[in-house]
Amino acid sequence: MRGTRRLADWTALIAGCAVVVSYAWHGMLGVGMAALFLVGILTVFLACLSIIHPELFVTEIALAVTGLLLIATPWLLSFTGNAPASWTAWICGTIAVVVGAANLPDAMALYRRIVPPQPSSRRLTS
Repeated sequence: MRGTRRLADWTALIAGCAVVVSYAWHGMLGVGMAALFLVGILTVFLACLSIIHPELFVTEIALAVTGLLLIATPWLLSFTGNAPASWTAWICGTIAVVVGAANLPDAMALYRRIVPPQPSSRRLTS
């Protein structure tokens, strides 16, 4: 479980790094490139958090949502005509969604094992 999980998180980290440096192969500048850069930085940050703290299931949810945002970016910012930029966003976004969704059950189980349940603060009346 743990080795596969780490490999998937490293895959998401590499996909985020690819989005960050993607201007080198698609040459797009402007708002679209800035959006790809920022979403790529967010993907790298969330993947690093998932590697460092595998029990944080919120990072897996955020990684999947960030991947969905990355998939939608070419349509939201109208750069579907730039095929390399669009394919970079779609492929790396799909990787982020799959990694986030696949790691979510393991992260939740690890969280439940590490963090004990809190006692109820309500008083029982008889």
